[in-house]
Amino acid sequence: MDPSKDTTSTEHLRASTPPPSSVQPPETPARLKTASLPRFRTDPSLQNKRTELVGGLPKFIGETSVDDYFKHVLPPLPIHLENKVGEVCDILNQNGTYNPTTLRWKQFPQDPKDQSPDEPKVFLPLAELFDAIVQAAQQLDPQLEPNFKLVVDGYVAPISERGNDSHPDGFFKITDKALSEMRKKCEVLMKKEGWEDVPRASEATHGTTNEPKKSLQLSTNTSEKPKRPPPPPVYEITAPQEFKKKSSTQQVDDDILKLMWNMSRILALDPCRRFTLGFTIEDRGFRLWILNRGTLLKTQAFDFMKDQRSLVTVFLSFAFSSAENMGWDPTITFSHRDSENRRQYNIIVKERVYKTVKTLSDYSADNPLGRATRVWKVQDAQGKTRVLKDLWLEHDRLEEHKIYENIIQDVENSNSATPESKEDARKAVVDRLLTPLEHCRVKVSGTADDDTNLVILRGYDMKEARTVALMSPSKSNPPEKQSFGFSFPDDQDAKLIAPASQDSGLQVPQRVVHNSLQETEIPNDQRYHYRIVFQEYATTIYDERNLANILTAISDVLSALDLIHSAGWVHRDISGGNLYYHKERKIGLIGDLEYAKKVDDQSHHNVRTGTPYFMASEALGNKYSFYPITPKPPQDSLHFVRSYKRHGPRDNPLGVVTPAPPPFNHNALHDIESVWWVLVYTILFNEDPAGPSQNTSDRQRLMNELFDGQLNNNSRLSFLRDPQFGTCLPSSFSPLEPALQEYARRLTAAFSAAEMNYPIIQPLPTPQLYEDCIGAIYTKPILGAITSVEMTYVKIRAQDVPGSGQKRSGNHLGEPEGSQKKKSR
Repeated sequence: MDPSKDTTSTEHLRASTPPPSSVQPPETPARLKTASLPRFRTDPSLQNKRTELVGGLPKFIGETSVDDYFKHVLPPLPIHLENKVGEVCDILNQNGTYNPTTLRWKQFPQDPKDQSPDEPKVFLPLAELFDAIVQAAQQLDPQLEPNFKLVVDGYVAPISERGNDSHPDGFFKITDKALSEMRKKCEVLMKKEGWEDVPRASEATHGTTNEPKKSLQLSTNTSEKPKRPPPPPVYEITAPQEFKKKSSTQQVDDDILKLMWNMSRILALDPCRRFTLGFTIEDRGFRLWILNRGTLLKTQAFDFMKDQRSLVTVFLSFAFSSAENMGWDPTITFSHRDSENRRQYNIIVKERVYKTVKTLSDYSADNPLGRATRVWKVQDAQGKTRVLKDLWLEHDRLEEHKIYENIIQDVENSNSATPESKEDARKAVVDRLLTPLEHCRVKVSGTADDDTNLVILRGYDMKEARTVALMSPSKSNPPEKQSFGFSFPDDQDAKLIAPASQDSGLQVPQRVVHNSLQETEIPNDQRYHYRIVFQEYATTIYDERNLANILTAISDVLSALDLIHSAGWVHRDISGGNLYYHKERKIGLIGDLEYAKKVDDQSHHNVRTGTPYFMASEALGNKYSFYPITPKPPQDSLHFVRSYKRHGPRDNPLGVVTPAPPPFNHNALHDIESVWWVLVYTILFNEDPAGPSQNTSDRQRLMNELFDGQLNNNSRLSFLRDPQFGTCLPSSFSPLEPALQEYARRLTAAFSAAEMNYPIIQPLPTPQLYEDCIGAIYTKPILGAITSVEMTYVKIRAQDVPGSGQKRSGNHLGEPEGSQKKKSR
């Protein structure tokens, strides 16, 4: 958009905003999930991260019978072993592996609780027992080859690109052959499309080098120190296990805490996973688990000593399962390691293959339950650059490409006075939205859409599960007291937050999950697996360094929102991560329509997300805040008689009318406010190296007040009403201060007008409001003053900064050379 052009040029395209429905379901209150926050990854304390992750899980989960788990979750036995578990048990009885008289396995002459060594040694014989069961099955069919091997060694730390912070007591390791079988479909499609570098299975290496811990595996040569293979990568293991010799409440909780961490790490680190299994053993009690993006489920415990058949069934199912039935996704496979040793993937969308080039966002995947959104920069077979998004959508949510189509259709319908206005409105919005190029519901089992309930749980009805507590009760902070933590760019002892993308050095705020589940409700958000490819690859507002380009993008975004809002839609998730500047087209773009909603949509969902740094003040508090306080009419002073008699408490001494608050709903004004917060964030979290801020302490204070991430932040509303930056901005940013003040003044006036008849809310922003907001920030004088400003992040690159408790090397941004004080020993 050119500021020299008439700013009212789009006014004729805009129809009046349709009035909201008189009855709407309220927005769900916010509930923080800290596992998806950047600081979660940089916390050096493994115990802290485990506790935070489990704290974000529901307090109650489903518990099912062992039989139902075998029927709906456990990988099916191969055809050659169907109905032959009894024969395998007979072989084990005959060769002495199991004693049907004493009801005990040879490998466990004593119960675990009666043994003196620690857990890794006590349960080490499980691996030998697993091998014995596999060999018994192979006696029935010598052609059987296991696809998984049980490894029991609590000192092994599987490695990944993020280190080795997973320490399961045991796990199953997939064979190369099973991985090769899974890659076949992708290889066939790549050859069909003409890809030149189709990877062979032998080329798909997974490991990285880390120093492993001491192993318990013993060498047959006692004169030599035991040699052990390098620890396996997380990308080759599944079904982690945790063991305890006794079954006290504390020990059971410890097993659950560690298992949740280890299962979650597999889903977080490996985009090739759809779900993961696991099991825990306390003394003789054996319990199976499954975690997918919608459900966490466990079984009742069975006695693995007495219940020979159940243990044999579990081990045979794991040993001979396909990769797909153990949680792998055959439509996304490892491709290669790039020049920076990062893993890249081949991803199938419909019948086309896209090769990843760079991870743009994957913090959402750290949450074990949820959408697990991952975004990559990719290339197609012709070498064209695209953007691919992979996520798990709630079963009753529209796909993003359908939301896009519905918005365009409604924009056309609301501007259909003439063919010209209809086409102009369509073009104005299409040009400013990311363009869906290809999309699909992922299919992994024939023609069925991959689904957390229908496919992964094979149609299991969660209503049949018993509601049980995940762990024993413990006290925790209420959601409104939880925080993302302050942002301390100018504090030399600050903990810095890792960036969202592989190249960005900026701390990127993440969405917070909103959940309306009741305390005792079993989590079961049925989800389907969805992928979408976008045509454009553009720079987010986070990463754009030219301030003039950011203002250009924001002005285009507001123009598009004008038409989108007038068509009856709200975005509900405006942030610096889904607003873009397209350098080639020199235009702003809006992305991430997955939470967009019609204002009169009556649907209600347990879960939605938002980005607290950019959420409107009312949305943070989940209540309206701009309505007038209406006093009762004053009495006639001429006829007022003062009484000197003592009275009791007044019914309403201030005479204030307090109507019942209406349910809170996101409206168009909240989207416009989110855009304003994007601008405020930009000028506070960036610096002009040619003329840096001379008052970093005030900037620090303001950042802490406005962007602490708390849901009960009271500073944001007062700042929106009267935004004062003081002297904390670089001199080149100063023209933006009165511009943002004018933007805020116009917006708060619109809020007050919308809530004038409270509790009736009438959010009807006029075309003039958008033009006023654009006119406040996008003018020739402002652009002339900032055109040459190339910003740098206030924070230095997070990957260059040591974690908490480590020494900092180098200078902090803006700190003069040699200014660090020496610390005494």
